[in-house]
Amino acid sequence: MLLCHGFTSDPASMRPWGEHLRDAGFNVIAPLLPGHGQTWQVLAKSTWQEWYGRLEEALDEALALGRPVFAGGLSMGGSLCLRLAEQRGGDLAGLVLVNPAIFDDKPQGFLAPVLRYVMPSVAAIGSDLNKPDVREKTTARTPVAAYASLRRLWKVTRPELARVTVPLRIFTSAQDHVVSPRNSAVVRAGVRSKDVESTVLPRSYHVATLDYDAETIFAGSAEFMERQLAKARSVHD
Repeated sequence: MLLCHGFTSDPASMRPWGEHLRDAGFNVIAPLLPGHGQTWQVLAKSTWQEWYGRLEEALDEALALGRPVFAGGLSMGGSLCLRLAEQRGGDLAGLVLVNPAIFDDKPQGFLAPVLRYVMPSVAAIGSDLNKPDVREKTTARTPVAAYASLRRLWKVTRPELARVTVPLRIFTSAQDHVVSPRNSAVVRAGVRSKDVESTVLPRSYHVATLDYDAETIFAGSAEFMERQLAKARSVHD
């Protein structure tokens, strides 16, 4: 399982998920994307192409193990995994997406390319959690330049969703203050995957991998992967 964290975050938000899958018998790779895990100023200098490039490198590392590879992502991690499925779907056995982002419904978002020059950063977007005692590790602020690059990722990924044909498992929080749940509906409507299963997470906000419904994601993704592997074995037999 190749796990991809979200924008301004780092693999710590993937750790409990990865540990669950490891204990279930899967190998897990969770790369740190370029610019992330440092200051917002460092993140501001990175681009979606660099983030995607690192994910592609990690896919090659996973494929080198000689086993079927799944990809899973949270928020922007879901965006990048969808792009991976568009570009290299033949290398993937399936996708697991948690609150995937594919568009921004905030009206001021389109101004990001211009705002970056007068307002280099805005308040942090991390830790949208229902659990009161948990914090997500993110940059202290959100760099507008990197956000503008993220929007460009959506601009190339959304029109090509029909290229996604791999089995898909989507988990969507009923209440999300960062990514509208409508993003998941757009993904479902756009892909051409024949096997698509969706689950609503009633008690979690955006960072659902660290929230109340995390076990639903963990167990559901393990079950999804086992089922896809069993299907593949039955075809070969």
